[in-house]
Amino acid sequence: MAGIVVVAMLFIVSGRLGSVEWATLLKAVLHTTYRLALAYSLALVLGVSIALLVGWSPFTDALFPVFDILQNVPSFALIPLFIYFFGYTDQMIILFAVSSIVWPILFAILTAIKNAHRDLNDAASIFGANGLRRISFYLAPLSFPAILTGSIVGIAMGWESVIGAEIIANAGGFGAFIKDASVSGISHAAIAGMLAILLIVFVVNRLVWAPLLSESSSRYAE
Repeated sequence: MAGIVVVAMLFIVSGRLGSVEWATLLKAVLHTTYRLALAYSLALVLGVSIALLVGWSPFTDALFPVFDILQNVPSFALIPLFIYFFGYTDQMIILFAVSSIVWPILFAILTAIKNAHRDLNDAASIFGANGLRRISFYLAPLSFPAILTGSIVGIAMGWESVIGAEIIANAGGFGAFIKDASVSGISHAAIAGMLAILLIVFVVNRLVWAPLLSESSSRYAE
Protein backbone atom coordinates (compact mmCIF):
# COMPACT_ATOMS: atom_id res chain seq x y z
CA MET A 1 0.00 0.00 0.00
CA ALA A 2 2.84 2.39 0.82
CA GLY A 3 4.19 1.90 -2.68
CA ILE A 4 0.82 2.79 -4.22
CA VAL A 5 0.61 5.98 -2.15
CA VAL A 6 4.17 6.99 -3.06
CA VAL A 7 3.60 6.46 -6.79
CA ALA A 8 0.28 8.32 -6.68
CA MET A 9 1.85 11.24 -4.77
CA LEU A 10 4.71 11.47 -7.27
CA PHE A 11 2.27 11.71 -10.16
CA ILE A 12 0.08 14.24 -8.35
CA VAL A 13 3.02 16.44 -7.34
CA SER A 14 4.50 16.33 -10.83
CA GLY A 15 1.13 17.32 -12.31
CA ARG A 16 1.07 14.33 -14.63
CA LEU A 17 -2.44 13.31 -13.62
CA GLY A 18 -3.92 16.66 -14.57
CA SER A 19 -4.95 15.40 -18.00
CA VAL A 20 -6.83 12.39 -16.64
CA GLU A 21 -10.60 12.42 -17.23
CA TRP A 22 -11.47 11.45 -13.67
CA ALA A 23 -15.23 11.19 -14.20
CA THR A 24 -14.73 8.77 -17.10
CA LEU A 25 -12.13 6.81 -15.15
CA LEU A 26 -14.36 6.55 -12.07
CA LYS A 27 -17.30 5.36 -14.16
CA ALA A 28 -15.13 2.73 -15.85
CA VAL A 29 -13.66 1.43 -12.58
CA LEU A 30 -17.10 1.26 -10.94
CA HIS A 31 -18.51 -0.59 -13.96
CA THR A 32 -15.73 -3.18 -13.75
CA THR A 33 -16.15 -3.48 -9.98
CA TYR A 34 -19.90 -4.03 -10.43
CA ARG A 35 -19.26 -6.78 -12.97
CA LEU A 36 -16.73 -8.43 -10.67
CA ALA A 37 -19.02 -8.23 -7.63
CA LEU A 38 -21.88 -9.83 -9.54
CA ALA A 39 -19.61 -12.51 -11.02
CA TYR A 40 -18.20 -13.30 -7.57
CA SER A 41 -21.69 -13.57 -6.06
CA LEU A 42 -22.77 -16.04 -8.74
CA ALA A 43 -19.52 -18.02 -8.48
CA LEU A 44 -19.80 -18.14 -4.68
CA VAL A 45 -23.32 -19.58 -4.78
CA LEU A 46 -22.38 -22.03 -7.53
CA GLY A 47 -19.04 -23.11 -6.04
CA VAL A 48 -20.30 -23.52 -2.48
CA SER A 49 -23.44 -25.39 -3.58
CA ILE A 50 -21.56 -27.84 -5.79
CA ALA A 51 -18.75 -28.39 -3.27
CA LEU A 52 -21.08 -29.04 -0.34
CA LEU A 53 -23.29 -31.39 -2.35
CA VAL A 54 -20.26 -33.28 -3.68
CA GLY A 55 -18.71 -33.35 -0.20
CA TRP A 56 -21.97 -34.73 1.19
CA SER A 57 -22.17 -37.44 -1.48
CA PRO A 58 -20.07 -40.63 -1.64
CA PHE A 59 -18.62 -39.57 -5.00
CA THR A 60 -16.11 -36.97 -3.76
CA ASP A 61 -13.01 -38.97 -4.66
CA ALA A 62 -14.37 -39.83 -8.12
CA LEU A 63 -15.39 -36.26 -9.02
CA PHE A 64 -12.27 -34.55 -7.70
CA PRO A 65 -10.06 -35.45 -10.73
CA VAL A 66 -12.90 -34.50 -13.12
CA PHE A 67 -13.07 -31.03 -11.60
CA ASP A 68 -9.27 -30.84 -11.71
CA ILE A 69 -9.29 -31.49 -15.47
CA LEU A 70 -11.98 -28.86 -16.05
CA GLN A 71 -10.11 -26.34 -13.90
CA ASN A 72 -6.96 -26.71 -16.00
CA VAL A 73 -8.67 -25.67 -19.22
CA PRO A 74 -7.25 -22.17 -19.96
CA SER A 75 -10.00 -19.64 -19.27
CA PHE A 76 -9.27 -17.36 -22.20
CA ALA A 77 -9.33 -20.33 -24.57
CA LEU A 78 -13.07 -20.50 -23.83
CA ILE A 79 -13.87 -16.83 -24.41
CA PRO A 80 -14.83 -17.37 -28.11
CA LEU A 81 -17.60 -19.69 -26.87
CA PHE A 82 -18.87 -17.06 -24.42
CA ILE A 83 -18.80 -14.43 -27.17
CA TYR A 84 -20.61 -16.79 -29.56
CA PHE A 85 -23.45 -17.49 -27.13
CA PHE A 86 -23.73 -14.12 -25.36
CA GLY A 87 -22.13 -11.60 -27.71
CA TYR A 88 -20.17 -8.57 -26.54
CA THR A 89 -22.41 -7.97 -23.54
CA ASP A 90 -22.35 -7.58 -19.78
CA GLN A 91 -23.68 -11.12 -19.47
CA MET A 92 -20.72 -12.50 -21.44
CA ILE A 93 -18.14 -10.71 -19.31
CA ILE A 94 -19.82 -11.66 -16.02
CA LEU A 95 -20.34 -15.32 -16.91
CA PHE A 96 -16.80 -15.58 -18.27
CA ALA A 97 -15.51 -14.24 -14.95
CA VAL A 98 -17.69 -16.75 -13.09
CA SER A 99 -15.96 -19.57 -15.00
CA SER A 100 -12.63 -18.40 -13.53
CA ILE A 101 -13.69 -17.46 -10.01
CA VAL A 102 -15.66 -20.61 -9.22
CA TRP A 103 -12.72 -23.04 -9.33
CA PRO A 104 -10.60 -21.73 -6.41
CA ILE A 105 -13.74 -21.62 -4.23
CA LEU A 106 -14.82 -25.12 -5.26
CA PHE A 107 -11.41 -26.70 -4.75
CA ALA A 108 -10.72 -24.94 -1.46
CA ILE A 109 -13.95 -26.33 -0.01
CA LEU A 110 -13.48 -29.84 -1.42
CA THR A 111 -9.91 -29.92 -0.09
CA ALA A 112 -11.06 -28.79 3.36
CA ILE A 113 -13.74 -31.48 3.45
CA LYS A 114 -11.39 -34.17 2.15
CA ASN A 115 -8.64 -33.29 4.64
CA ALA A 116 -10.89 -32.87 7.69
CA HIS A 117 -9.87 -34.87 10.74
CA ARG A 118 -11.67 -38.18 10.91
CA ASP A 119 -12.68 -37.58 14.52
CA LEU A 120 -14.65 -34.49 13.42
CA ASN A 121 -16.47 -36.59 10.86
CA ASP A 122 -17.24 -39.25 13.45
CA ALA A 123 -18.37 -36.66 15.99
CA ALA A 124 -20.74 -35.12 13.46
CA SER A 125 -22.31 -38.55 12.88
CA ILE A 126 -22.61 -39.26 16.59
CA PHE A 127 -24.40 -35.96 17.23
CA GLY A 128 -26.92 -36.56 14.47
CA ALA A 129 -25.49 -34.56 11.56
CA ASN A 130 -26.68 -37.05 8.97
CA GLY A 131 -28.45 -36.67 5.63
CA LEU A 132 -28.97 -33.10 4.52
CA ARG A 133 -28.41 -31.93 8.10
CA ARG A 134 -24.77 -32.87 7.58
CA ILE A 135 -24.37 -29.99 5.13
CA SER A 136 -25.71 -27.23 7.38
CA PHE A 137 -24.40 -28.48 10.73
CA TYR A 138 -21.03 -29.94 9.73
CA LEU A 139 -19.82 -29.31 6.19
CA ALA A 140 -20.77 -25.62 5.96
CA PRO A 141 -19.05 -24.54 9.23
CA LEU A 142 -16.06 -26.74 8.38
CA SER A 143 -15.78 -25.08 4.97
CA PHE A 144 -16.04 -21.45 6.08
CA PRO A 145 -12.26 -20.75 6.24
CA ALA A 146 -11.85 -22.47 2.87
CA ILE A 147 -14.62 -20.32 1.38
CA LEU A 148 -12.72 -17.22 2.46
CA THR A 149 -9.34 -18.30 1.10
CA GLY A 150 -10.94 -19.56 -2.11
CA SER A 151 -12.80 -16.27 -2.47
CA ILE A 152 -9.61 -14.23 -2.12
CA VAL A 153 -7.87 -16.24 -4.82
CA GLY A 154 -10.99 -16.30 -6.97
CA ILE A 155 -11.49 -12.53 -6.87
CA ALA A 156 -7.84 -12.00 -7.80
CA MET A 157 -8.45 -14.18 -10.85
CA GLY A 158 -11.76 -12.40 -11.40
CA TRP A 159 -10.09 -9.00 -11.83
CA GLU A 160 -7.93 -10.49 -14.56
CA SER A 161 -10.89 -12.18 -16.25
CA VAL A 162 -13.20 -9.17 -16.17
CA ILE A 163 -10.60 -6.66 -17.35
CA GLY A 164 -9.29 -9.07 -19.98
CA ALA A 165 -12.79 -9.72 -21.32
CA GLU A 166 -13.49 -5.99 -21.37
CA ILE A 167 -10.35 -5.40 -23.41
CA ILE A 168 -11.26 -8.15 -25.88
CA ALA A 169 -14.94 -7.21 -26.13
CA ASN A 170 -14.33 -3.45 -25.89
CA ALA A 171 -17.59 -3.39 -23.93
CA GLY A 172 -16.97 -0.56 -21.50
CA GLY A 173 -15.47 -0.81 -18.04
CA PHE A 174 -11.86 -0.35 -17.01
CA GLY A 175 -10.63 -2.81 -19.65
CA ALA A 176 -12.05 -0.73 -22.48
CA PHE A 177 -10.87 2.46 -20.77
CA ILE A 178 -7.27 1.27 -20.44
CA LYS A 179 -7.35 -0.07 -24.01
CA ASP A 180 -8.38 3.33 -25.36
CA ALA A 181 -6.00 5.19 -23.04
CA SER A 182 -3.03 3.05 -24.08
CA VAL A 183 -3.44 3.31 -27.84
CA SER A 184 -0.39 5.55 -28.08
CA GLY A 185 1.54 3.85 -25.29
CA ILE A 186 1.22 3.73 -21.51
CA SER A 187 -0.69 6.91 -20.68
CA HIS A 188 -1.18 8.78 -17.42
CA ALA A 189 -4.87 7.81 -17.52
CA ALA A 190 -3.96 4.12 -17.71
CA ILE A 191 -1.56 4.44 -14.76
CA ALA A 192 -4.19 6.33 -12.75
CA GLY A 193 -6.66 3.55 -13.46
CA MET A 194 -4.22 0.88 -12.31
CA LEU A 195 -3.63 2.79 -9.09
CA ALA A 196 -7.39 3.04 -8.57
CA ILE A 197 -7.81 -0.74 -8.99
CA LEU A 198 -4.94 -1.43 -6.59
CA LEU A 199 -6.50 0.91 -4.04
CA ILE A 200 -9.84 -0.90 -4.27
CA VAL A 201 -8.12 -4.27 -3.82
CA PHE A 202 -6.22 -2.99 -0.78
CA VAL A 203 -9.32 -1.50 0.87
CA VAL A 204 -11.39 -4.66 0.32
CA ASN A 205 -8.58 -6.84 1.68
CA ARG A 206 -8.16 -4.69 4.79
CA LEU A 207 -11.82 -4.02 5.56
CA VAL A 208 -13.43 -7.29 4.45
CA TRP A 209 -11.10 -10.24 4.07
CA ALA A 210 -8.66 -9.57 6.92
CA PRO A 211 -11.38 -9.33 9.63
CA LEU A 212 -13.20 -12.39 8.25
CA LEU A 213 -9.99 -14.44 8.15
CA SER A 214 -9.16 -13.40 11.71
CA GLU A 215 -12.62 -14.41 12.90
CA SER A 216 -12.58 -17.73 11.06
CA SER A 217 -9.16 -18.68 12.43
CA SER A 218 -10.44 -18.27 15.98
CA ARG A 219 -14.02 -19.53 15.61
CA TYR A 220 -13.55 -22.38 13.15
CA ALA A 221 -10.05 -23.59 14.01
CA GLU A 222 -9.95 -27.35 14.37
